[in-house]
Amino acid sequence: MKKPFIFTFVALFILVFTAQVLALTADEILDRMEEKRTIDTTQKSIGKMTLTDDKGKQEIRDLVMYSIDDSQNPQNRAFIFRFLSPAEVKNVTMLSLKDGEEIYLFMPAFKKVRRIAGSSKKEKFAGTNFSFGDFSGGYSKDDYEASLASEDDLSYVLDLKPNDPDSDYSKLIMTVDKEKFYFKKIEFIDLNGNPWKVLEVQEVQEEEDGTITILKMTFQDLKDNTKSYIEMGSVEKDIELPKNFFSVRTIQRPEL
Repeated sequence: MKKPFIFTFVALFILVFTAQVLALTADEILDRMEEKRTIDTTQKSIGKMTLTDDKGKQEIRDLVMYSIDDSQNPQNRAFIFRFLSPAEVKNVTMLSLKDGEEIYLFMPAFKKVRRIAGSSKKEKFAGTNFSFGDFSGGYSKDDYEASLASEDDLSYVLDLKPNDPDSDYSKLIMTVDKEKFYFKKIEFIDLNGNPWKVLEVQEVQEEEDGTITILKMTFQDLKDNTKSYIEMGSVEKDIELPKNFFSVRTIQRPEL
């Protein structure tokens, strides 16, 4: 008569033990996300950014992005972000080198390149909700002290505390898709512990190799009630780029 009870107890114990063994730590979740990013390739993306001010007025900008990734050496990671229109921001271009350690801004109206460093990284990029610091690097375990705050059937929620003492944020609260391992939402908490910005991903594309490409996302500033929405129209991978394409000289050209 006791066998069914014993069998049920043993089965339940095995199930709980297996779940504990398979449970991922926060660092392991970040590692899985890193594996899902587009790696070891060049990429060109063309899209639009819609800026919404605190009164609801919108401005639409065309943009192009070029990037290169290197899984073996993050110092080789680089990207170029350029606005194509409207006229007042045409060819305003940002260059990020060494995984965000070096950032340069080209302002065609002044015909010169400015190095963005130190406190300048806190400035907003060309009237968007993104600070230059927001473009610096990714969300690897090397840059954050990560802990698993909670989880449900669909998502993990991570608390990320920046290792950089000069960060604008006290922590990030990141919601990660459990199946595809990309961030669905990031809440940026200011140095006083108050919510400041929210980044939400509306659409992604899973490639044949399992990597994830973000197609639509919104970045909102809760303090000044402004919003930047980015939608990528086309994404090309493994494109041929000239040697030394990711350079200060390149971003000064009228055509990339």
